Amino acid sequence: MRYSLRLKTMIGTAIIEAVLLSALILVVIDFMMVSANDAMNKRATTTSRLFASATKNAVLSYDLATLDAFTAELLTNPDILYVKVVDVKSNLLSYAGSSEFKTRLSEPDSLVEEVSDGIFDVHTSITEGGTHFATIHIGIDIGAINRAMSEVKRWTISIALFEMALVAIFSYILGVYLTTNLYRLKSQAKKITKSVKDEVFDFKWQPIQSRDELQELSAAFDELYHTLTEEHQQRQQYQRELIQLNKDLERLVAQRTQKLHHKNQQLEKINQELETAQQQLIHSEKMASIGVLAAGVAHEINNPLGFVTSNMDVMKRYHSDYVALAEHAMEAKNTGSVQTMAEFIDRKDFEFLNSDSKALIEETESGLQRVSTIVKDLKQFSRADSLDLQPCDVNACIKTTLNLVANELKYQANVSTKLSQLPPVQANMGKLIQVLTNLLINASQALDGHGEVSISTSMENDQVIIRVQDNGVGISPQSIDKIFDPFFTTKPIGKGTGLGLSVSYDIIKEHGGKLTVQSEEGVGSCFTINLPVLQNS
Repeated sequence: MRYSLRLKTMIGTAIIEAVLLSALILVVIDFMMVSANDAMNKRATTTSRLFASATKNAVLSYDLATLDAFTAELLTNPDILYVKVVDVKSNLLSYAGSSEFKTRLSEPDSLVEEVSDGIFDVHTSITEGGTHFATIHIGIDIGAINRAMSEVKRWTISIALFEMALVAIFSYILGVYLTTNLYRLKSQAKKITKSVKDEVFDFKWQPIQSRDELQELSAAFDELYHTLTEEHQQRQQYQRELIQLNKDLERLVAQRTQKLHHKNQQLEKINQELETAQQQLIHSEKMASIGVLAAGVAHEINNPLGFVTSNMDVMKRYHSDYVALAEHAMEAKNTGSVQTMAEFIDRKDFEFLNSDSKALIEETESGLQRVSTIVKDLKQFSRADSLDLQPCDVNACIKTTLNLVANELKYQANVSTKLSQLPPVQANMGKLIQVLTNLLINASQALDGHGEVSISTSMENDQVIIRVQDNGVGISPQSIDKIFDPFFTTKPIGKGTGLGLSVSYDIIKEHGGKLTVQSEEGVGSCFTINLPVLQNS
């Protein structure tokens, strides 16, 4: 439910007044009760003690006549209902008062509000030398106190209700005074809101003259109205400027878009040229490696081709002998003379020819197989131009590379291998062979005279590790940080392009691995390749 400000003011003020008056009533009543309790306790205690002191001798001497006189005299007080003196054996020594209280059993009272029968009972002992002789029972009527307390409550509540009525009237007058001008402000604020929504800014504001905060609030509303009017005019100006800016911006965006399109075309062309240059760079490095290997590969091929050619010459002579044998056999068949053919067989020693032919054929097959292996390895190396990645056996790549560089290494180094059983990696076999070729040729060229080159593989933390190590001259600390930079080389001029290690580094990085080096001058170098293991999908 929604309440008006006027009603809220009245209700709020009334509630505050009611709470304060209730608290005041409770404090007053509590104070009156405490005062009544204190007064009653003091009077009851004083009366009983004085009476005990006055009757002590009569009790000790068992002077009942005197005791009766004292009790009768005490009963003359208007609010004392009974006086009773009882010895230690509960025998009644003296009594004064109405007969209905004579046999009444009572407990001593301490608080007036706890008395339920209208009689405040007080007990006082008569003792002498620590010995208890009798107990005095006195009953005091508290009806007058209760009536006085009720009267106080009635008047207090009446005064509170009257004050609440006055507060309610005052709250109403105050609420009317406060809300009348507020309603005017509300009404005019609604008109301003409607005018702003309708974009009408000719509303006439009526300031409130109240000489208080409402007048200041009215002035603030008036200032707000003028501010809204100015803001509206500025907004219209901004809208006109914004429309013009949008037109200019569209023209600029079209121009910039055209320029960006042209720049993108230039970037695409540059990227294509860079990719082409990169491929040419890798190809040129591969060609350089092939140039280094060419003499050795030619030598490896010429050796088996030499003895294959020699064997074929021998086989030609053997073939002519067998042709002659066939001719003599035909002649013997036609003439019926076997003597001539037998002499020819003895002269040519065909038993030797048969055994030697078999050896020549086996030797020729071995040479051709050797040539086939070299050609196959070269074919694997030629795959470096391809971008395809496929499962690859690292140990097989190493063996192929050793076949290719065998002639380059065998006159420079003793090559040792330690190949562990490895899972496959995702790689381009030709590019991996190109990297290993560069590392092995560099290792042989780094040897001072004849030395040792070792290549090993291992498995560490889901990584295939390839290490190529030599005991050559090593790399200086000044050069080791630049060893993978393009065109940087420690070789003499004309002995290297400075691209081998740079291309190798990029190839390994392209495979998701890394190529690192550790070297010490005069001790040797160790190049380490880390390649991720092929994950099963």
